[in-house]
Amino acid sequence: MRREGITPPKFADKFARIDFEAEPMPVLCLYPIPAPVELDSLRLSICGLELKPRPIPWSELADLPRVRIQRPLICSIFNWSEVVEWEGIRLVEFIDHLALDTPAEGYYAFYSRDGHYFETLSRDEARDPRVMLAYGLNGEPLPLQHGGPLRLVVPFLQGYKSVKWVRTIRAFRRDPMGIKRLRGQSRSARLSEEWLKRYGIALPEGKPGDPP
Repeated sequence: MRREGITPPKFADKFARIDFEAEPMPVLCLYPIPAPVELDSLRLSICGLELKPRPIPWSELADLPRVRIQRPLICSIFNWSEVVEWEGIRLVEFIDHLALDTPAEGYYAFYSRDGHYFETLSRDEARDPRVMLAYGLNGEPLPLQHGGPLRLVVPFLQGYKSVKWVRTIRAFRRDPMGIKRLRGQSRSARLSEEWLKRYGIALPEGKPGDPP
């Protein structure tokens, strides 16, 4: 392997795809990659606390500011990290634009188009300006194998929180827990102090969450 220091976990054989030769970062997929969809054809489903799902075409988000941010994606499970440039919209602006709010102690869940994977963020985490819905990677459209056309990017938590192929976003009053916790693989998404210091990452204000 070109990337050194990779330490696959005991459950690595459960992944549908592992490719550490991929560029600009590895491809790690717990479930099979879904069929491609063009960004302009993407329709997100959102659901607030009123339990009334509504489809959101990508064109409805055209007025939201576009941002480019260089941030690492850190996978503590496999012990690797890559710094890349993400392009997209800030999640907090998406939430505010669509009035998809939840109480201070509430959560958001993000569901993948693979039909299986989902993860959650607390309200404090979701409103951090570093969290993005990304459609670009290093100046190019986000490739399918890296979550294209749209993925979540949460640079201050472990990589498994950065859900690929985002299809649905829902608000909750309580933590619905993500698939990693439900499968007993990850108790917390918190990065270790070593990772935080290496990249100078500050945790969002609000609830500190569980230790790693």
